[in-house]
Amino acid sequence: MGKKKKRHVKKEPIIILVLLIGLIGYFIFNYVVKLINGDPSALKISLNGDEVITLKYKDGEYTDEGAKASYKDEDITNNIKVSGKVDYDKVGTYKIKYTVKYKKIEKEIEREIKIIDEIKPEIELTGGETTFLILGTDYKDKGATAKDNYDGDITDKIVIDTSDLDKNKIGTYKVHYKVKDSSGNETVADKIVEVKKKGAANQKIAVLNYHFFYENKSENCNEDICLNMKNFRQQLKYLKDNGYTTLTIDEFVAWMYGEIDVPEKSVLITIDDGAHGTSKINGNHLIPALEEYKMHATLFLITGWWDIKNYKSPYLDVESHTHNLHLGGNCGHRSKVNCIPHDDLLKDLQKSIKITKSDAAFCFPFYDYTDESIKVVKEAGFKTAFVGLRRKASRNDDKYKIPRYPISDNTSLETFKSYVS
Repeated sequence: MGKKKKRHVKKEPIIILVLLIGLIGYFIFNYVVKLINGDPSALKISLNGDEVITLKYKDGEYTDEGAKASYKDEDITNNIKVSGKVDYDKVGTYKIKYTVKYKKIEKEIEREIKIIDEIKPEIELTGGETTFLILGTDYKDKGATAKDNYDGDITDKIVIDTSDLDKNKIGTYKVHYKVKDSSGNETVADKIVEVKKKGAANQKIAVLNYHFFYENKSENCNEDICLNMKNFRQQLKYLKDNGYTTLTIDEFVAWMYGEIDVPEKSVLITIDDGAHGTSKINGNHLIPALEEYKMHATLFLITGWWDIKNYKSPYLDVESHTHNLHLGGNCGHRSKVNCIPHDDLLKDLQKSIKITKSDAAFCFPFYDYTDESIKVVKEAGFKTAFVGLRRKASRNDDKYKIPRYPISDNTSLETFKSYVS
């Protein structure tokens, strides 16, 4: 018998068939999986509004614009869950997360909320923007405070730069006070420092005494001790143009006690009572003028009559003119200071000290005093007291009878010059 020939079967069609069956199975499997679990590519989520929101601290809260989501043609926005919290009282960056689930698919998107602080801190220089330095002495900081809208009190962060100051050369210099808050906002305030020659050992200082201020007679200030603001500004300008230093009450008292020297051309400006044009509620003439010319003054306030809060200025020191004893004397004196019992006077003076937060100086109403009232003033703790007398003050004067020059509308500029020269 002859050999049978082998029959060859072609493999290619079989392979192709297997592949087709596998491919069909794959698509069927994926279709079933997507049918059960969902199609990730069909799930969409997007933000309404901006991806990054920037808000200034304390400018209000952000009203969330939300997000939207869909699966194919179906709106599933209601399925979105929002998480994350923004602390609007704290500077920082926060995340709000929007999450949507459909079947077994989950997608999320985020919005960034930034709370920023762009407000610079405020620096208040104790005693205002001007001071003096006696030639050859070291600069002693009078102090400053710094407040920030976010950080609060940041006085301890103040840095003082005296590199531009030459204590050994007469002239005008600037000392820089710098402070930076936690957000990097920086403020610089300059103190003008005038290096001056000290006064002689027997130096005498004019203490000027004012009462009321007015711009025009319609303000009904018709007493002899009223002063037209035109004249007052003229006097301040004369002092400024001629290099006078207007002392703070602490500087004057320290000078009286021989603790410090002051420039040879120094004056002390004082104002009695607290009425007619001296505060923000009764004319507001005095403080703006002092701040305009950058000159210091001391107000002797009747603390029971006017609220001390209305006399706030770095150029105005407030001392006692009694709490409520200015009038009503019935013992041959115009004020009660010299009429009432010891304990009653002491109680009134102590109350005024508590309000002014200072015992540097007292002013006798109507320049009127007795040995007994001076004794009580000392007992209350006052370091000095002022009267009238129309002459300059010296360190040899009784510290409780310091003389002053009363100034009124009748005081000419020439007379004023003779007082201070």
